[in-house]
This record gives sequence, C-alpha cells and structure tokens, in this order.
Amino acid sequence: MAGSVFERFSQELFARSPAAVSFPGGDDFKFLQLREMDGSEFPFILGLLQAWQLPARPLNCFVGHRFLPNIEGPLRFNLAHVLNPYGIRLRWSAQDLSASGVFAEIVKGIRGAAMCFFDTYGTAGKPNVFIEIGMAYALGVPMIVAENFNDMSDTMEGIPSDLQGLFRIRYTSYEELFRKLYFGLPNFIAKNKIRAERRKKR
Repeated sequence: MAGSVFERFSQELFARSPAAVSFPGGDDFKFLQLREMDGSEFPFILGLLQAWQLPARPLNCFVGHRFLPNIEGPLRFNLAHVLNPYGIRLRWSAQDLSASGVFAEIVKGIRGAAMCFFDTYGTAGKPNVFIEIGMAYALGVPMIVAENFNDMSDTMEGIPSDLQGLFRIRYTSYEELFRKLYFGLPNFIAKNKIRAERRKKR
C-alpha cells in the first residue's frame, strides 16, 4: 500500500513538473531541472512551505558574483528556485563594482538585504566579490559564500569560516552547491534569525 502511494506521488511529481504536488497528508513538493555552468541540467526536488509559513513581505537577498554568462544565467536561475520557497527574492547590482557610480548602489543593496549570497568563482585578478563580502561583514548582514573548489589554488584558503553570520560552501559543481545550500538553508535562516512577520495561519 505504502509503495503504491509513493509510486503514484513520484509519477505525478514528474508528470506535473514544475508544478507543485501535494504528498497525501503531508507537504507540497515540486520537481524541476536546475542548470550547470556548462549548459547541462540536473534534477532537483524542492519541498515547499505553506502560505502561512511565508513572511508577510518578501525578504531580499543581495547576490554578488562575476558578470560572466556561464555564471550569471544558471546561478541566478538556480538561486531563484531554491530561495523562493522561503519568500526570499534576489537583488543584485546592475553592473560590476568597477563601473562608475555603482559603489553607493551596492552598499545600499547590501544594507537593505536580509541576507547575501556570494559566489567567488572566476574572481582571480578580479576581487570585486571579495570587496562586497567585506561590505556585508562590516554591515553585519548574514551571508552565504560559495567557493568553487576547482577554482582555488593549493595556497588559497578562501574566506575564514569563523566570520560571524557566514555560511561557507565549497563545491565542484552547481549540483553539489545547491544540494548543500538546500539542506543547509533552514539552519542558516534560523541561526541568523532571518525572519519577517509571518502571515496568520487560517
């Protein structure tokens, strides 16, 4: 009996992708394909919160990364899907930090964020993301820093893991990154009290 319930649920989950599907007597889930930097895709199943569990107002997450097509497109696509179930929306600078007049915009974006997500991939000789990380730390904004292990030299230690409000993830692929992010996000949100007033349960 239990096997048939799981089988029907699995079939419906795949057939209705990317729409949400309710597990009998339980929570909602959805199946979708997230994206790697090389253009390939990988399967991902998301558990969804109930409407009353979401914040009454969306929370902002400032995102910092290199402005490269193979990073910008898939990274933002994946983040939007993984963070949206928590009522978190993405915000980022329209341009690289080196562009004229952008510094104040970035400081404002970080200051107004409930959290930040930074990916240091491809930053060799282009340390803009590390400057943004320093801003977030100075402003006391909780942050997640993703470091591509294949992009790090043997002598590079990356960001110190003991910085207050920091959740560091080392990864070799976006599939690994978003699996670690998905399972670590609830603890990161609770630990850093990233909350807003919730909707009333009906």
